[in-house]
Amino acid sequence: MKFRAKKDQSAKATIISFCILFAILIGESFLFVNFSIDYIIVFDSIILLIWLLVLWVYFGTSYKVENNKIYIRSGPFFKKIRIRSIKKIIVGKTSSSGSILGTARRGLVIYYSKEKKTYISPKSNSKFLEVIEKINSSIDIHKYERHILK
Repeated sequence: MKFRAKKDQSAKATIISFCILFAILIGESFLFVNFSIDYIIVFDSIILLIWLLVLWVYFGTSYKVENNKIYIRSGPFFKKIRIRSIKKIIVGKTSSSGSILGTARRGLVIYYSKEKKTYISPKSNSKFLEVIEKINSSIDIHKYERHILK
């Protein structure tokens, strides 16, 4: 079963900011009168490749559950996790360490093997968890409770 990635407002704002920045950098390179055309072509090509990579990661992030594994693709980055090796899943937490292959906040932090963790953000956490629990019902699933000090 394939799951698309959730995309929240902060990810959209980041992508729009990158697009504007890269468009300005490419447009501005034509204003440099003192640089050779070769320099401008190389500079613009590098900026264009980075731009395409950012867009590929944003639009090309998906998760597939198949053959007792989770296949995670985020642009050119790929990872697979054996569902039987998953120890714990925290729902609703945004991870800032480990493999971050999600495009939204409040996704799933998957702990597997020996202290490895990956963050993903499927469109529907509950549907994704239903499929995973059918394969491995012994996974500890915790809902993340955010504590705010007053």
